[in-house]
Amino acid sequence: MGSSQVVFDSAAMYVTAVDTNKDRLTRVRAIITALYEVAIKAAETGNIQEYQLDSGQTKIKTLYTGAEQVYKSIKAFETLETQLLNKLNGRNFRLMDSKNFIR
Repeated sequence: MGSSQVVFDSAAMYVTAVDTNKDRLTRVRAIITALYEVAIKAAETGNIQEYQLDSGQTKIKTLYTGAEQVYKSIKAFETLETQLLNKLNGRNFRLMDSKNFIR
């Protein structure tokens, strides 16, 4: 019996194919890692046309016209990562009395 591979047409389809925010966060992080590899190659050669995320079970292939699009995509996915983390953990902050600060 051969192994089956799921091919996604876009990163959005890949991320939304799971139900939990924890699973979405894992997939967003995998995309960010793949995009950083593309950005490194783009910095080296200055010529990038596509990136591919291939985990053996899933495959995403996306075309870009240049390195700037890759950088914008990384920034967008990092924003999404932060939002998903906030949904999972909530936003944390600590209130301090002014007496705790060095004057």
